[in-house]
Amino acid sequence: MGTTDIHGQLMPWDYEREEVLDYGLARLAPLVDSIRAAHPGRTLLIDSGDLLQGNPLTAVFTPLAAGEVHPVILAMNHMGYDAAALGNHEFNFGLDHLRRSLADAAFPFLSANTVDADTGEPAWPTHTMVEREVDGRLLQVGITAVVPPGVAIWDRDHVEGRLEFPDMVERLGEVVPVMRAEGADLVLVAAHASFQGTSYDTVTTGLGAESRMADAAWQVEGIDAAFLGHSHRQVADSTINNVLFTQAGSHGRALAVATFHLTPDPEGPGWQVESKRAELVRPTADHLDEVMVELLAPAHERALAAMGRVVARAEEEWSAAEARVEATPIMDWVNRVQQEVTGADLSAAAAFSLTAGFPQGDITVARMARFYPYDNNLLRAVRITGAELRAYLEHSARYFLPCPEARCDRLVNPDWPGFNFDMVRGVDYTLDLTRPWGERVVRLERDGRPVADDDVFTMALNNYRQSGGGAFPAVADAEVVYAGSESVRDLLIEALEREETLTLPTDFEPNWRIVPESLREQALREMQQGRR
Repeated sequence: MGTTDIHGQLMPWDYEREEVLDYGLARLAPLVDSIRAAHPGRTLLIDSGDLLQGNPLTAVFTPLAAGEVHPVILAMNHMGYDAAALGNHEFNFGLDHLRRSLADAAFPFLSANTVDADTGEPAWPTHTMVEREVDGRLLQVGITAVVPPGVAIWDRDHVEGRLEFPDMVERLGEVVPVMRAEGADLVLVAAHASFQGTSYDTVTTGLGAESRMADAAWQVEGIDAAFLGHSHRQVADSTINNVLFTQAGSHGRALAVATFHLTPDPEGPGWQVESKRAELVRPTADHLDEVMVELLAPAHERALAAMGRVVARAEEEWSAAEARVEATPIMDWVNRVQQEVTGADLSAAAAFSLTAGFPQGDITVARMARFYPYDNNLLRAVRITGAELRAYLEHSARYFLPCPEARCDRLVNPDWPGFNFDMVRGVDYTLDLTRPWGERVVRLERDGRPVADDDVFTMALNNYRQSGGGAFPAVADAEVVYAGSESVRDLLIEALEREETLTLPTDFEPNWRIVPESLREQALREMQQGRR
């Protein structure tokens, strides 16, 4: 049985919308119990990573205070996990927090491709062997795990010079034979990765691709099954080169269940795999582990109290619905706060959700968590040239597909996530979506003067972007002129507390726009229809 990308969703509760959910780890636990009861002594439970970051429950335990046990570990110990993978988000808050959080786990956390930067030795166990007795015969199951090498980019501040992340296929090619040599009858990979693809430039970074599990199926002999993660997608049952793949999806919405039919090996003491299949089992509102709920009650109450705190009041609604098609007061406010904190000439930010603006009335911490969900983003400022700024905006504009005649079936790029569409404050610019990628910035001015290639600016942005997240040009190698230790979300909350009351500016002047107007309208329609 496998879970993945839980992101702190232990309780069936949405702390940001304040409503009961029909998913979460506490709803999966009864499914695990029932499968164990049906197959006594013949089950394993693993997780494929991204556990410690992602919702208010984990946020209030970051950093983890001395003597505390992380609620995620409490829940997983209660459920009796056999092993878990490190996900990329495990590294978001530094190695000290990570190691303290995992210290109380009653099961091993694994990573075949996380190594000490100085020695090259594994920084965590590469694999574990789990034994079961079946019909009086020993069954040995080898479990290993991999994480995207992109951790070296996304959490560079925490891992640079301390950890390295070799290519996952290369490392699996080394670890899987070791498990087989140790007697593994069955080899499983808890992969915090999908089949293929990468969001960063592997050539310039020198890193292996973000996801390579399809390659692993072809290139690494001896893998029986892989429990995927990272992409948040659901995969019930897929096979590549006789390797079974399954993926539960995110936040405890399903349990991935792989069933193996084994027969005794006629040539030795072990077992042979005769057949295998996988399926997804989904919880309902009737599933709930009441013991886990009681166990987590103190942590849950702590998160509720933190999220319910009122930090300001909005006199009118501040909508984000059109934030990716035109300049809006709410995104201008985010960028203004980033500029004020850093003293930068410019600021870049993305609208993470088009439905999470500020409603009229009280603005709570929960509302801010919906609007700015990434509590691991820190604030940075870099020095860039006018040419680099133009390249940055051109890269961002890939959020929209080419539409040369101003007529196209689809405009919003399905392969370009909304969090990689940045808008920049401090300059005025126009994006012409009829022009090809790389030639869309048809106007770029500062204080009424065209920006020259050799102009120099400082620009505020978050550390994910500055470290290379989204593969935006120039910023990863740019001189850093400001490096704060507070999260952007906390800085925004502090700004709200200072302002106390938000009033829509009557003199707001949009600094960027999309042309032609027909394509701006089409993009907005697609977003409203849920296409992006």
